[in-house]
Amino acid sequence: MSCTLSPHIPVSWFHPIGIKKVLKRFWHRLPDVNGSLFITLTVNPHYFKDEASAFDHARDRIRRILHRLRRGIKWEGKIIKLKAAYATKVEFHESGWPHFHIVLLSKRFLPAKLLEHLWDYGWTHVARIKQSKFEYILKYVSKSQFIPDWVESRDRIRIFQTSKGFLKPEITKKNLKISSNQKKAKKPNLLKTIGDRMKKWSRMARFTDEEGHINTFEFPCPFKDIFDHLIFEIALDGRYMGNQKTQIINSHQIVRWSKKAKQICKSSEYTSQD
Repeated sequence: MSCTLSPHIPVSWFHPIGIKKVLKRFWHRLPDVNGSLFITLTVNPHYFKDEASAFDHARDRIRRILHRLRRGIKWEGKIIKLKAAYATKVEFHESGWPHFHIVLLSKRFLPAKLLEHLWDYGWTHVARIKQSKFEYILKYVSKSQFIPDWVESRDRIRIFQTSKGFLKPEITKKNLKISSNQKKAKKPNLLKTIGDRMKKWSRMARFTDEEGHINTFEFPCPFKDIFDHLIFEIALDGRYMGNQKTQIINSHQIVRWSKKAKQICKSSEYTSQD
């Protein structure tokens, strides 16, 4: 028997590796944004009671700003009108406060003072963007991988949103659209909050057998905690394959992982952290 055991990687913006799975779904549909307008918006903590309310108010304000720009705004004797497809991306500081990036597929001029006037929630910046920078900012939600508690307490949150026409059309066989009754029904998610799902993911592992069949299961404590306790003996046996992936040669080694998980769960160290 020669199988492998590795951590479960969810398709999620909130997982440092799982985010790559999210991006893979639409990476081929990203437009060429070189020279497009790139807007950055921050929020002043003094204007809001907490981070969550700042996020909600900011989202609404962004929607209103983009709507007004599409209709046209009179500014200093001129009509500023930007009727272009766009994408918005939210990021989180280590402090927990959000800030926003907007990419407008337009090379027209947007006065910095007008943007500042429309926003009025904090610092603003408008510039041109390069494709490489756009792709870079898509690859993280927080540079420190820190996810604020208020985000974890929510059932969902839109990290990246696009308007109609921003992404390139999806290429399918014969360009046929799948009707709504042909789409697979999504299973209801019993874990209500993002934080609940993140805890579950941390405890899940992926077992791949000799024929390449994959099964996932959940340990009673984080996979990384068990791995950290067993890595020394795994390395001595020559079974470590990198990226927390371990070769499993016999059933005794699976039993070893299960026993270690129970020991960690009973320990005061783990109990105090959970």
